[in-house]
Amino acid sequence: MTRGIANIDREAIMPITRRNLIKTGVGLGALGAVGLGYWELSKVDSKARIVIVGGGAAGTGLANQLYHFLDGISITVIDPRPYHWYQPGQTLLLAGSYQDRDDVISANKTYLDSRTRWLQDSVVEYRPQQNQVVTAGGQTIAYDYLVVGAGLELRYDMIEGMDTKLIGKDGIHSIYFSPEAGIASHKAALDFANSKGGKAVFTRPQGAMKCAGAPMKATNLVEYFVRETGHRDDFQFDYFTSEGHLFAVKVFNNKLEEIWQQRGINDHRQHTLTAIDSAAKTATFASANGTTTTEWDFIHVVPPMSPVKSVRESELADNNTFKGYLEVDQYTMQHKRFANVFGIGDNVGTPIGKTAASAKSQIPVVASNITALVTGKEPTAKWGGYTSCPMILDVGHAMLWEFDYTIEPMTALPFQVVDPLAESKLAWVMEKSMIRPVYDLMLHGYTPI
Repeated sequence: MTRGIANIDREAIMPITRRNLIKTGVGLGALGAVGLGYWELSKVDSKARIVIVGGGAAGTGLANQLYHFLDGISITVIDPRPYHWYQPGQTLLLAGSYQDRDDVISANKTYLDSRTRWLQDSVVEYRPQQNQVVTAGGQTIAYDYLVVGAGLELRYDMIEGMDTKLIGKDGIHSIYFSPEAGIASHKAALDFANSKGGKAVFTRPQGAMKCAGAPMKATNLVEYFVRETGHRDDFQFDYFTSEGHLFAVKVFNNKLEEIWQQRGINDHRQHTLTAIDSAAKTATFASANGTTTTEWDFIHVVPPMSPVKSVRESELADNNTFKGYLEVDQYTMQHKRFANVFGIGDNVGTPIGKTAASAKSQIPVVASNITALVTGKEPTAKWGGYTSCPMILDVGHAMLWEFDYTIEPMTALPFQVVDPLAESKLAWVMEKSMIRPVYDLMLHGYTPI
């Protein structure tokens, strides 16, 4: 049951004990078992051909969950990447809690159902009028139902002077780029913290992005490493965001402002990174008042992001509100013009929801609505915009932030496990150790919470 907590009453929050956690785990296990039993008893026989573009968290989880609803279907997942990347782990690489590539990279076969056809290729053309997609390898694949979960493209090319070859060198870092970039960022952050002082700059790009909290998590972690050396006064921290706020949810925004004021982190709003000069160690930002250039010794660059070219230039793209993104109903995830097409994950045109937690809550909605179409019914399952952001504060403390389309705090758990405004050790443990098992369950097609 979802319970809103817009008016947060700390006294009413259930105290966390081992017994409570065990009881909650048992409850979730029971719910999962009941749900699985219901699916098995109510499966629909179908020869539907389902094509899923994108084998990330959303695509893989959906492929596996569809087998709970439908028997006899043919599922093809198209993705050029031969491995699965646990992208939420990138901030844990920066924290040093994860330490090597294997902590975030797994073989696809770890999660794939044997009935699924995995095509290691990429879609270059969508033909929704003909119910076909065309791949880079030259294959034309027909479908009865199409789900597009191709993710987002990192647009470093939109920053003048920024070359991905620079990442990990001479003070330029970006945990978004790769597992190796996350590992290198941790080492560089420690080296910076142990230097004689300097200026650290962190950026947040314009437009929608996956894990919008990550730029702030990176800021918090590097500042923490510096503070731990005992020489915080020798360093300057500046955060530049294209937004007019730090975080979209007002109560969370206010809390972060309070923390940053205490820690001496300066924020500059409505500043968009437009250029970087690696030789001069300067970054240029555009703002309403013109351009600003600042020097840096350590810089964390978060690039602009967009749907991949094949999506944003296709007939399936939104040309109005969410330009370039898949044009879907924000609740049913069904395409607004092609009834047998659905979107899932980061590439959908919705107001919020570009996190793994959002993908997890979208999977049962899309699976249910495809099943409805297969049985001749109208799609009625709805996604409410659920988004979760465990805001890491340092190595050992975090705040668990959850919200939805209302842009108000809420919780998806049966009770308030942790106060979202408390600098909590439990929230850190959840981020470091408890979220990954839930994520893996999602990849296998189970979404009990």
